[in-house]
Amino acid sequence: MRFVDAPVFIKWMSASKKGLSLEAAISGYILYRIENMEPAVTTTLVKDEVLIWLSHYKANALPIFIKALRSLYSLDIIPPTLEDQENACNMYGMLPLGLSDLISSAVMKRLNLTEIYTPDKGFEKSGFKTVFYELAETDDFREFTDFLKNKNYNLAF
Repeated sequence: MRFVDAPVFIKWMSASKKGLSLEAAISGYILYRIENMEPAVTTTLVKDEVLIWLSHYKANALPIFIKALRSLYSLDIIPPTLEDQENACNMYGMLPLGLSDLISSAVMKRLNLTEIYTPDKGFEKSGFKTVFYELAETDDFREFTDFLKNKNYNLAF
């Protein structure tokens, strides 16, 4: 099981059919995998980060995002514990991550997760394997991008 970081949701929710970036396509592919029952986990904090970002930059997508989350049955959305937050505060400034990412790291450690879906390489300094760009090299990703093309997405990569 992998943890899903906020940029995955944000990049897909802010994507444009007119010029879909590689990062947006990979993010869509990750969510497609989860939609097809790949187990994954994120936190209520990540969900709230995405909601706040959308409220500032793409408010019309707020209900779409919530509806999409409800349809991802294999995605567990869990709250960080006070202990997770305390651990993150103790690590603040020691790693190249902001506080919310440190909280995600603490949750991942508590759940014994070693991999995270994110383009943020800062997690690797915390001992986690980031899984993102290498997905673009898979046959399944190419099939996904063919699917997007059939849905009139213009790929900008």
